[in-house]
Amino acid sequence: MGHATSVKILDAAESSFAEHGFAAASLRDITTKAGVNLASVNYHFGSKEALLASVLERRFGPVNQARLALLAELEAEPTPGPNVEGLVYALLAPVFQRRCEWDEQGTNFLQLIGRLLSVPHERVRSIMKAQFDEVIARFVPAFRRALPHLEADEVAWRILFLMGALINTMTWSGMSEMFGARQPCDADELLDALVLFGVSGMTAPSRQSATVLR
Repeated sequence: MGHATSVKILDAAESSFAEHGFAAASLRDITTKAGVNLASVNYHFGSKEALLASVLERRFGPVNQARLALLAELEAEPTPGPNVEGLVYALLAPVFQRRCEWDEQGTNFLQLIGRLLSVPHERVRSIMKAQFDEVIARFVPAFRRALPHLEADEVAWRILFLMGALINTMTWSGMSEMFGARQPCDADELLDALVLFGVSGMTAPSRQSATVLR
């Protein structure tokens, strides 16, 4: 019963936060949608901020664990170090794999992420950042080792650009016809295209080299 109640609350919170934003969605809205009382939210989560963290953890937790597992496999290979294509794949693929499992709830979650990233709410950003601390701590050094021709700052910016491309692909892929593109046949095709794009961007010449070439 307790688990079922917490799932109802998480589903309702995800939907309400996506529809109204974190600040505007009230706990009363959420409890009404979930069909539970306010005491249930306090019992299972403790606060609105903790509820948001749990909503994010439910989706991002398995994704990030899969990312770290793929990275560990790469680092265990008897090679000089993880290759860029493997790193890009490890960062992107788990999102596509989990997105298929989320079904229609994934739409709410992606809408929620779009809202959270667009609002300059420091506490919300802190909650969001905490979801990725371990992934960032592991992937950034791995990319630096795989891209020794780039300065550390440039590697960091390129990872940020890569994550931006991932977020936009997940939220906008259904509207690809706007840009004159057909709908991708399946998630694997879309992932392959994004990995190719990401590898090209991550391995491009440094800004200094590009300036010299111009």
